[in-house]
Amino acid sequence: MVDPPFTAQRKQLGGILGHALITNRPGLQVKVRTGKAGGDIKLIVRVGKHVRKSKIVMGVQEHFRREYARRKPGWRHSLFVLRELVNRHTAAGARILDIGCGHADFLQPIYAKTPHVIGCDPDAGALLLNTTIAKRAAGLADDLPFADAQFNTAVLVFVLEHLEQPARAFREIHRVLKPGGKTIFLTPNAWNYNTWIIRATPHRLRDRLARRLHGRQAGDTYPVRYRINTVGRIEQVLLPIGFRRVEVILHGDPTYLGVNRPLFAIACAIERALDWPALQRARVHILGVYEKTPSPNT
Repeated sequence: MVDPPFTAQRKQLGGILGHALITNRPGLQVKVRTGKAGGDIKLIVRVGKHVRKSKIVMGVQEHFRREYARRKPGWRHSLFVLRELVNRHTAAGARILDIGCGHADFLQPIYAKTPHVIGCDPDAGALLLNTTIAKRAAGLADDLPFADAQFNTAVLVFVLEHLEQPARAFREIHRVLKPGGKTIFLTPNAWNYNTWIIRATPHRLRDRLARRLHGRQAGDTYPVRYRINTVGRIEQVLLPIGFRRVEVILHGDPTYLGVNRPLFAIACAIERALDWPALQRARVHILGVYEKTPSPNT
């Protein structure tokens, strides 16, 4: 089974399977095998004496992520935690705005619950590749092309770190949410050592590393600013605008340093230290749920 975060590899697998099944020839056999590390997938399509083999590589980080999940039962990737949050705080039939949706599809099971999902992203090319959200609009988070009080939920997945004007963006989100509507987000934590490494790495090199280690597609790495990437800064921006905190989770993941086994071992040791209550504020990801309250200016 392929995990939801790895969109490019899932599409590759789906395309190969789709081609094989559409053929629908007598004697067609399709087998899927995972590698010893649980990361690579081998697809074997057999029609009579003819055999086609394909290998789908899930990336270095995915190998270590699966190993860490075995070491620490109950641990899940942050995207699974996010999906649970969105599911728990979103009613069937809700109107959902996915800001910075790109072409990711890991929230598809949630979005299937309602026909009222709109994706918004400044990257028109990424929007064209999105096969999960039918209704899409090009636009910036700080200038949303929607009328007031249109949505029950606004989702931002790895978007906050890119915001140039976070206060303006969240005023826009507050504007388009209905009373009682929620914004739900996942973003890197500026207190975490991974963020320090990213800040010190040139953008061009980050793009190459993300493709090789994390399985991202070319052009999927965008400039980062980290202007609202601590819990304290989030509260400073959102509360005066008219949001109240519902839930905040600080979630760990040592696999971003999983370039090789020695670095992964170091990252796991750091992660154990970050389990101490006094250091949990420095875990790699912040997940938040904030609810719209009446604006102080109204």
